[in-house]
Amino acid sequence: MTPRRPEGEAPDGGDAADPPAGATSAEHSAASARASRRTVLAAAAGAIGSMGVAACSTSGDGGAAGASEGAGPGRTSATSGSPAAPGTSPPAARPSATTPAGSSGTPAPRQDAVLTAAGPDIRFGPRDAPAVALTFHGAGAAARTSAVLDIARAHDAHVTVFAVGQWLQANPALGKAILAAGHDLGNHTWSHRPMRRLTAAQARDEVGRGAAEVAAVRGSAGPLFRPSGTPTSTAVIRAAASASGYARCISYDVDPQDYLDPGAGAVQARTLAAVRAGSIVSLHLGHQGTVAALPGILAGLRARGLRAVTITELLA
Repeated sequence: MTPRRPEGEAPDGGDAADPPAGATSAEHSAASARASRRTVLAAAAGAIGSMGVAACSTSGDGGAAGASEGAGPGRTSATSGSPAAPGTSPPAARPSATTPAGSSGTPAPRQDAVLTAAGPDIRFGPRDAPAVALTFHGAGAAARTSAVLDIARAHDAHVTVFAVGQWLQANPALGKAILAAGHDLGNHTWSHRPMRRLTAAQARDEVGRGAAEVAAVRGSAGPLFRPSGTPTSTAVIRAAASASGYARCISYDVDPQDYLDPGAGAVQARTLAAVRAGSIVSLHLGHQGTVAALPGILAGLRARGLRAVTITELLA
C-alpha cells in the first residue's frame, strides 16, 4: 500500500514519486498523475509556511553523494569522488558564508576545512566520535518548531535547522530562537523547489534568496546549505551554492521518511535502526509525528552513548 501523504504535499524529486517495484498499472498511472501535479505544486510554493516541507527523498537519481569520514585534524576524509563545487567567488551583493554571525565584513575565524573547502556532498561525519546530527527541514507550523526546541532543551541536545527562505522570512523570531538555543541554522533554498529540474539561473536565485533570509537572521549566510528536492547535488546545484559562498552541500545517511507521516513509532524505530556514530539524520519540522517521535529518538541515542549535536560540532 502506498504510504499516506499529507494533503497538499508532493514528494521532492522525480524518484520520490516513482511507484515501487512490482507496482500495478493503476499505481503507475497514479504516479504519472502525481508527476504532472508537481509542477503546479511547485508554483504554489508560497504556501510552504503553513505546511510541512515535502521530503528530499533519499532515492536520488544518480547525483554523487560524498561521505565525510573525518573532519578534524588527524582524521581522513573519504568521498565518492563527485566533482567539486566550482571555485567561483560569491558576488559582492550576496551574503558571505564565512562572515561570522552578527559581524559586518570582519574577518571570519578559521572554520573547519570540511565545510570551507570545495568537495562532494557531506553525508555523514566522523564514525569514531559518539555523536550524530539531527537535521530538520525548516518549514511548517511555528508551534511545532517551538515544541522541537523545548524537547531538545529538555534532553540537552542540539540540532540543525535548514530553513526554507519563505518560512524564515515569515518567522524570523523562530530563526533567532533556534540560534539563541545554540542550534545551527542553515539554508534550504528560498521556496523548496525541486532543484534538479531548475535552470542554472533559477538554481542561483533559489540558493541566493534563501541565503539572504538566513543572513537577515544570523548576520551572515553561514556555511550550511542543503539543496531542496534531492538528497544529492548536481554540478548546477554546486555552482549555485558556490555563487552564494557555500563550499559544500549537506546531505544525510539516515532518512526515516517522516514526511510520509508513518506515525511517531515508525519514525523513532526507523531512525534508531539506521543511525550510528557520525550519522546525519533527515527530519522535518512540519510533521506532528516527527515532533512526537523526538523524545524517544533522543532517549534512544543517549542509551547508546550518542550525543545529538549540530552539524558544525559534528564536523569540527
